[in-house]
Amino acid sequence: MAQPSGKRVGDPRRVLRAALVLTGVAVSIFVVGIVLGFTIVGRHGGGPIQGWDDSVGRWYLHHRGSLVGISKVVATYLDALPLGIICVVLTAILAVTLRSSRALIPVVAYFGGEFQVFAIRSGIHRHRPPTANFPAAGAISGVHETSYSFPSGHSVAVTAVLFALLGCVALTYRIWWPWLIALIGSLFVIDTRLVLGVHWFSDVTFGLLLGCAWGIAVAIVARQVEWEDIVAVIRSDQERPVTAA
Repeated sequence: MAQPSGKRVGDPRRVLRAALVLTGVAVSIFVVGIVLGFTIVGRHGGGPIQGWDDSVGRWYLHHRGSLVGISKVVATYLDALPLGIICVVLTAILAVTLRSSRALIPVVAYFGGEFQVFAIRSGIHRHRPPTANFPAAGAISGVHETSYSFPSGHSVAVTAVLFALLGCVALTYRIWWPWLIALIGSLFVIDTRLVLGVHWFSDVTFGLLLGCAWGIAVAIVARQVEWEDIVAVIRSDQERPVTAA
């Protein structure tokens, strides 16, 4: 039956292409993260960049100032679980209000970023700075972070979500300033991790780069898929005949 004039026809192939592209990007980011980890950071730390990490860590130890309080708030509310809940809720709200494939951006950016952190840490077993676990010398009361350090989960996940969401806005309306806001927000979160002394400088720096790469990829791919394409995938799956055992 002919489609109504002006109505976009959903194409499941667009969803498949988007999934393949994002999978390829995710694999590439993982490879880059592992290579950076082994060659620059060291599988257990102590790599060529350790001297920089130590210097930056000492500087932050003596220049924390009044940023400790806000850094604790960021650490609490933008940790993996709270940030995941925020992204899921935001996706649900956008799906109901916009009925657009763009609604999936928060969850795709978040879960993709967290998966990258998990996958890279499975190979790079770098321990956090001594200041990450109170009551060690220089540690902050109430701070207890003992998981592997590279890359920074906050840096990757928050950066990915910000660049995906604001990047999609920038690409849609062809404006540049959302990119700048995403970068400033990401740098702020990164700074709080160094203020608390829970990460090395290279953890957050490379985390920023990996998060940017994933977030930009999600923003670009999200503009290639429409709501009708996703609906078409769901309908084609529902209409698939069930074969008898």
